[in-house]
Amino acid sequence: MLRAALRELLAHKGRMAMTIIAIALGAAALVASWVVSESISHTLVSVDTRTDVGVSVQSLHQDAALTPADRDRLAALPGVRRATGVILGRAGVVSPDGKLASAATSMDLAGTNADDTGRMVTVAGRAPSAAGEVAINADVARRNDLAVGMPVRVLVADGRSEAATVVGTFDYRTLGSPSTTDWGSDTVPTVAFDAQSAPGLLGDRFSRIELATAPGTDLKRLRDAAERVVGGVSYRISTGPELARDARERATSDIWDLRFTLLPFAVLAMLVGMTVISNTFTILVTQRIRQFALLRAVGASRRQVRRTVLAEAVVLGLAGGTVGVLLGVALGPGVIAITRPADDIDYTVPPLAVLLGYLAGVLITVVAAYGSARRASAVSPMAALRSDATVPRDIRTRNVLLGVGALLVSAALVFATRNPNAGTASRIVAIGGAVLGGLGVLLLTPTIAGAVLGTVMRLMRQGGRPALRFGVRNAARDPRRTASTASAITVGLALICAFASLSASLSTLIGSTTRATVPTTTTVLQPGGGNAATLDPADLTTARHLPGVSAAAASRDMLVDVDYPGGTTKRRASAIEPEALNGLLTPHITGGSGDLRKGFVIAQNQADMLGLGVGDPVTLQITPQTSVRSRVAGVYEATELQSSIYFDVSLAPTSLRESVSVIYLTGPDPAAVRARAEAAFRDRPDVTVTDQQGLVAQGVEAQRLAFVVMYAMFAVALIIALFGVVNTLALSVSERGREIGMARAVGASRSLIRRSIRVESLVISLLGALLGVLVGVAVGTVMQHAMLGQRLSAVTIPLDLIGAGLAAIVLAAMLAAAWPARRAASTAALSAIAE
Repeated sequence: MLRAALRELLAHKGRMAMTIIAIALGAAALVASWVVSESISHTLVSVDTRTDVGVSVQSLHQDAALTPADRDRLAALPGVRRATGVILGRAGVVSPDGKLASAATSMDLAGTNADDTGRMVTVAGRAPSAAGEVAINADVARRNDLAVGMPVRVLVADGRSEAATVVGTFDYRTLGSPSTTDWGSDTVPTVAFDAQSAPGLLGDRFSRIELATAPGTDLKRLRDAAERVVGGVSYRISTGPELARDARERATSDIWDLRFTLLPFAVLAMLVGMTVISNTFTILVTQRIRQFALLRAVGASRRQVRRTVLAEAVVLGLAGGTVGVLLGVALGPGVIAITRPADDIDYTVPPLAVLLGYLAGVLITVVAAYGSARRASAVSPMAALRSDATVPRDIRTRNVLLGVGALLVSAALVFATRNPNAGTASRIVAIGGAVLGGLGVLLLTPTIAGAVLGTVMRLMRQGGRPALRFGVRNAARDPRRTASTASAITVGLALICAFASLSASLSTLIGSTTRATVPTTTTVLQPGGGNAATLDPADLTTARHLPGVSAAAASRDMLVDVDYPGGTTKRRASAIEPEALNGLLTPHITGGSGDLRKGFVIAQNQADMLGLGVGDPVTLQITPQTSVRSRVAGVYEATELQSSIYFDVSLAPTSLRESVSVIYLTGPDPAAVRARAEAAFRDRPDVTVTDQQGLVAQGVEAQRLAFVVMYAMFAVALIIALFGVVNTLALSVSERGREIGMARAVGASRSLIRRSIRVESLVISLLGALLGVLVGVAVGTVMQHAMLGQRLSAVTIPLDLIGAGLAAIVLAAMLAAAWPARRAASTAALSAIAE
C-alpha cells in the first residue's frame, strides 16, 4: 500500500510540487519567526554583562541624582575596595555631514565619563584622557562612518557644542538590563569624555555609584549598609548577582514577547496552507475513487486505505517541511533587517527551529488530509465506483445555519457596543463580534458561491462568449470546492484590507487631530535625535527671546499613574504652561474650563473610559516622591493619539520641567517666526523646526511604517492561497480530462480551452477577493472604532490599496492559470475520450 501511494505521488510531479510549495510557505513562516526570535534572544543573552561589581546604588530619576559626597560615604563602608560614580548627561555627536549621528540611546542619556572599571572595552584607539578628546560607541561609529582620528562636534546641555577628536571606539559592558531611555538602569552611552572634562560638560552628579568589593565581602550585608547611607525610595540598591539575574529574566521576557509578536503571522500562514492542502486532498480523493474502490475490492481494509492517504500526506509534509526549513532559514536575515535595523544581531539557527519546521509541515498536512482519508475509507467498493462526491445535505444545512447565526450575533454585538466612548470591555466585545462575522461569511461562502455563480450562468444563457460560459460553468459545478479555494484568498485579503482600513483611518485621525489642536500659525520645535529624546530647557528660553515671538510654551510628555475614584491606571500626560491652551494649542473644550490653573484638562474618551467628569478628584503619581492632586477642570475632544491629560507645569518636579518634549511658538507674523526659528537653530541638528503640516506628515509616515511588516506577513498567506488556486485548477483539469477531450473532439480550439481555464481562475480568485474586501473593510471599520475610539461611520476606506489589491489578484489569477491552461490545451482528444 505504501509503495502504491509513493508511485501515485511520483506519477503526478506537478501536482506534488504545488502541494509541497503550499506546505513549505507555511513552515517557512514558522521557521523564520523562530529563528529571528532565537537569534535576537541569543544576542541579548550573550551580551557581555559585568560581574565585577559587588553592589550598585542607582538613582531612579534625575531629581535624586547622587553626589560626590554620597560616593565618598559609600566608599568608606566596610568591604568596599573602590566606589566609582557614573555620570549620564546630554550628548550628541554631529557627523562630518552636519547631521546628528544616529544612535539607539536617547541623546539625553548618551554622554558619560570614561573610567577604568571595565564598563567600556576599547575596540580601536584608546580612551580619552584630555579635554577635546572623546571615545565613540563602536556600533554608532560603524553606522555613521566615524573613525579614530576624525574631528567631530559634540552637542551638550544648554545648547552648547564642543569640538573634539575621536581617539577611540568602545564596546559597552552592561550592568544588569541594558537600556536606551531609562535613567533607572544601565543606559548604553554613545560618547565618553575624559574624567576631568565630563563633570563640566555633563554635570557633576551621578546616576549610579558602583562599589567594587574585597574578596569575601558579604554582598547582602553591604547592600543593606548602602541603603542606610542613601536611604529612600528614590534609589535602587542591588548586588551584582541580583542585577545579572534580573538581566537574564528581562532577556527571557523580551524573547517571548518577540515570539508572541511573530508567531501569530506564522500560524495564520499555516492555517491558510492547511485550507489549501485540505482542498487539494479532497480533490485527489474524489479523483481516485475508482482506485480506492479497486483496493477495497481486492481486500484492502478501511484502515489500510486511510493509512495510504495519510502516508502520502506524511511524505508530502516531510518534503514541504524540508523546503520550508531551508526557505525560513534564508528569510531570517531579511526579517531581522526589517524588525531590528539598528541592532547587530548574531544570526543563529537552533535545532528546535528545524524540528518545528518539520513538525509543522507534517502536522498541518496530516491534519488537513485526515478528513479526506476518512472519506476515502468510509465508502464501500460499490459506492466508490459511482464516484459520488456530493456533500451531504445535512452538512450544508448546518453550515448555512451556523453562518447566518454568526452574522446575526456579530451584528448584535457590534450594534450594542457602537458607542465610541465605551470602556475596554465593550471594545473587546466589538472586535470579537467582527471576527465572528468574518467566520460566518466563511461558513456561508459555498452558499454564496453557488448563488452568485448560478445567477451568472443564468444571465449568460442569453449571450456571452463560449470561453466565459465554459469557465463560469466549471467554477459553478462544485461550489464547495470553489468556495474552499476562494476562502483562502478571502482570509488573506480580508486581513490586509482590515489593517489597511485601520491604517487609513489612523492617518485621517492623525491629520484631523493635529489640524484641530495645532493652528497653522504655530511653529513647532521637536527633538531631532529620536528615541524618546527631549529638547534642552535652554531651547525654550531661546525660542521665547526670538524677535517677533509673542507666545512660547513647552509640552513635557510622560507616562504617569492616575489614581481616580474608580481605581488606578497608567495614562499619558503633558505638563504645559496654562496659556498654551489659549492660542498656541486649540483643543476643543466640550465641558468645564480649559484653564489649567483650575485643575486637569482631560480627553473626552479617557474621561468616559475612567468614568470621570468635571469636578472629580484625580491624582497623578509622577515619581515615587512626587504626585499632583487636583480635580478635573475641563474635558476636551480628542483621540487616543493625543496626551490624554494636560496639567499646569508649575506643579511638576524640576526634572520634569526640564524634560521638554515639544516647543510651540507663534507671533503676529507666523512666517517670520518660523524663519527666525530656523535661523536660530540652523547649527543644531538635534532640533527640528516644523509646523502643523509637518506634524501631520510625520505622524502618517510613522504609522505607515508600523503597518508595513503586517502587510508583508499577510501577503505570505495570500501567496499561499494563490498556490491553492493553481493546485485546484491543475487538479480540476486532470479530473475533467475526458470532458476536455470531448470538447476538443467536437471542435473546441486550444485557445478556447486556455481562455476557459483562465476565466475559471479569475472567477475563483475574484470571488475570494471580493468577499475578502467586504469582510476586511467591515472588520477594519469595527477595529478603528474599538482601537481608536471613533464612530463606526468615521472609517476611512483605502480605495487605492483595495483597487491595487484587486488588480494584483486579477494578475495573479492569470499567472496561476498559465500552467493548468497550457496543460488543458495540450490534452489529446482521442486519448482523453478513450479513458
